[in-house]
Amino acid sequence: MAGVEGKGRMATSNVGPIVDVRSVITLARREGERLAGLTRDVQALVFKSPAELAAGVGKLERDVRSRADAAVKGLGAGGALVIGAVERQLARASDVVFRRFTAASQDEVEALAERIAVLEKRLGSMERRQRKTRRSGA
Repeated sequence: MAGVEGKGRMATSNVGPIVDVRSVITLARREGERLAGLTRDVQALVFKSPAELAAGVGKLERDVRSRADAAVKGLGAGGALVIGAVERQLARASDVVFRRFTAASQDEVEALAERIAVLEKRLGSMERRQRKTRRSGA
């Protein structure tokens, strides 16, 4: 029985290296295909005439410029959105500040109104005293 168990372990332990070899072969095949594609691209570039290369570079330059222009326009639109958001936040903040100033000035006005009322009472009592003094002295 011990021999059979040993054989069983040997068979299962041998499966791992076979799977590893298959994955390595698959990976090597993929990398080979990728390198073959790169080789074709390099050969295509090497065997192109300078005029064809210049045309390709010109096309690439135009493409890059158009993409850059589109990106700048997008940034401009995004900048306008940001500016609008900042303006709205400033408007809200200024409203809060103005409300605080308004509340403070309302309190001050009420305090002044009370002081004026007290002064008017005092002035009224002073006027009454002067009238009494004039009536008594006349």
